[in-house]
Amino acid sequence: MLPRQYRLIRMKDFEILMKEGRFYNSSLIQAKIWQIEPNKYPRRAYTISDLKIGFVVGLKIDKRAVVRNRLKRQMREVVRLLLKDNKLKTGFMILFMAKKEALNKDYKELELDVLSLLRQCRLLK
Repeated sequence: MLPRQYRLIRMKDFEILMKEGRFYNSSLIQAKIWQIEPNKYPRRAYTISDLKIGFVVGLKIDKRAVVRNRLKRQMREVVRLLLKDNKLKTGFMILFMAKKEALNKDYKELELDVLSLLRQCRLLK
């Protein structure tokens, strides 16, 4: 489980991220990333040191919740280990969205894809 301070929870934060963020794609996952601008939304109390991360696996991927939750747990674990080693830059909101191709992949393939996506976005330290 991600530490609470890193979780993207509020619906308004998701809306801001979807409105302001930029898409990045890889073979198994796509990400929506927004570099936090504290002056743009002063009432939200964002800071440059914030890092908020969310995970989405839609019904189009698979209708079974067990399968969707497993995919989210795997993505969450990859990011948790990166946070533990302090390898992610702060000042961003990130939303990871799984693609249909990610369904039958094992953890190692998913990990490599998340890492390549983060390198592409220049979010790794």
